[in-house]
Amino acid sequence: MIELKGISFAYPGQAQALCDVSVRFPAGKVTTILGPNGSGKSTLMKAACRILRPSAGQVLLDGQDIGAMRQKELARCVARLGQSNQPPAVTVRDLVSYGRYPHQKAMQVLSREDERCIDEALAQVKMEALQDRMVNALSGGQQQRAYIAMALAQDTQALFLDEPTASLDISVRFEIMDLIRQLNAAGKTIVMVLHDLELALQYSDHLILLEQGRVICTGSTQELIASGMLDRVFDIRTRVIEEKGTTFFHFSKTS
Repeated sequence: MIELKGISFAYPGQAQALCDVSVRFPAGKVTTILGPNGSGKSTLMKAACRILRPSAGQVLLDGQDIGAMRQKELARCVARLGQSNQPPAVTVRDLVSYGRYPHQKAMQVLSREDERCIDEALAQVKMEALQDRMVNALSGGQQQRAYIAMALAQDTQALFLDEPTASLDISVRFEIMDLIRQLNAAGKTIVMVLHDLELALQYSDHLILLEQGRVICTGSTQELIASGMLDRVFDIRTRVIEEKGTTFFHFSKTS
């Protein structure tokens, strides 16, 4: 389990981005961090992965302060996939192989175990047939699968994903979210930042709602909706629709 205790952080010359944040990311669950633009979602994720060093507080991984862990040691426990910009001009397999870095010594070539983990990661995202293709020649959805495979090859307990469905067509967003649930069902702890409320409510076990760097509410989809905090923070009205055993969400403005 990953736990943040009293985390605060401010970018130079700016107001506090996180203010005394204490939350848990339950092991074996899909947790999604929600909030308006500028609420501290990505900052919280970066602090949880030690990309950013908080000015106060602790991040604990199974009770151990990650601030005291060596970089490679932490990278063997937690993988983070940020928002990708320009895809590299490398093959899919080469990209996925980068995920094995925490398990290698300096200048070490890929071992049989590395190759096995790469093969397994490609199979998990169904990219075996495209492993020799250049990443920058793939569709957006295929690129995202390749990046997720790279994170899987890191062979960690937890996987952090910052906006994994950004800039993807709507049908591809559902494909990526289905893949994330499959990875979770196979035992991976998932922590995400999402802007898409419908996907967040539909695919998450646990939700964390932020506003201006503070935690406003945590809980399941049902608990978050029942609290009224989701509607207040986003200035919307949420309606839950049950149809043929499937739950849908409809959002409208309050005024």
